[in-house]
Amino acid sequence: MSAVRRVRSARPRVPRVTGGRAVWAAVLLVLVVPVWGEERRTNHGRVFPSDVREISVRRGQVFSLHWKLAVQPGTEHRPVNPPPDPAVVAFTGTDRVRGDPSYLGDGGELYLVFRAVGPGTTELTLDNCRESCGRFDEEYRERRTYRIVVR
Repeated sequence: MSAVRRVRSARPRVPRVTGGRAVWAAVLLVLVVPVWGEERRTNHGRVFPSDVREISVRRGQVFSLHWKLAVQPGTEHRPVNPPPDPAVVAFTGTDRVRGDPSYLGDGGELYLVFRAVGPGTTELTLDNCRESCGRFDEEYRERRTYRIVVR
């Protein structure tokens, strides 16, 4: 009988990742990474300045309205009634980026994020105060209507 010798390769052994371990690693990554800090940001898509009045986007496109905020009443911009046609556009969320506290009056930035659902035209009305801006109502209240065209 001849003896068969196994020759070991010089390559280091690399642990194999099974399907189950890979899935758990991905889940852990999704759950833990957002906790690490403010580096994580929402996808703003195509960004439009808040002073634009008409927005034209493609179906399925993510887009947002952007404000550079000062520290003052009236920074709670949000969609109000009547809502835009849900077959044309959907509101997906708000992303508020904190301002630099070393600059007096820097209230940060605000992004209202939307997704173009289907072709059509609709109107979106936003108000910057929840109910009332209090005694600053006349000075700071802002209500804007945007025309959104989805191709």
